Amino acid sequence: MRLLKLGLASILILFLLVTAMGLLFPSEVRVSRAIDINAPVDSVYKLISDFTYWTQWVDGLKDQPGEFITANTSGKNAKALFGTNEIVFTTMDTGLIATTWRGSNGNEQEGDFRVIANKDQSITTVNWFFLEHLRWYPWERFASMMNDNILGPTMEKSLENLKQLAEKRINPIDQ
Repeated sequence: MRLLKLGLASILILFLLVTAMGLLFPSEVRVSRAIDINAPVDSVYKLISDFTYWTQWVDGLKDQPGEFITANTSGKNAKALFGTNEIVFTTMDTGLIATTWRGSNGNEQEGDFRVIANKDQSITTVNWFFLEHLRWYPWERFASMMNDNILGPTMEKSLENLKQLAEKRINPIDQ
């Protein structure tokens, strides 16, 4: 009986210690990538703001064609299902396209695109970032350390695909 109490107390102390360590990590994790594209801002904005183009540039979606949940494929509140992710356009403003990504496990992430033109409108900078709000659970806090390693390469590849697609559409001679 005494050994059982000692074991339970040890497990409780270990859980509290791991939880306290997890609370030292931030409650929000942001992964961000950016790219410069040699195309006008309106053509790049169109490729990002319409789900019908996403399979052409978002890495991993070519094998998972989208199922459009709403009749509209662009604009605020347009929804699509790509694989196990439900994606919703939440904001469509000049220079900002905000999305919410909901996975099959119910976790949500904000995925926003900043679309910025340079002074002469010939180069467009796209900044794509994901923001995840974490609960207090220690396993979520510790797992969040891997977000940049998991999302980063896919985001970089997708932005490179977007660059090639946008520049190809503007300069079809290079095909």
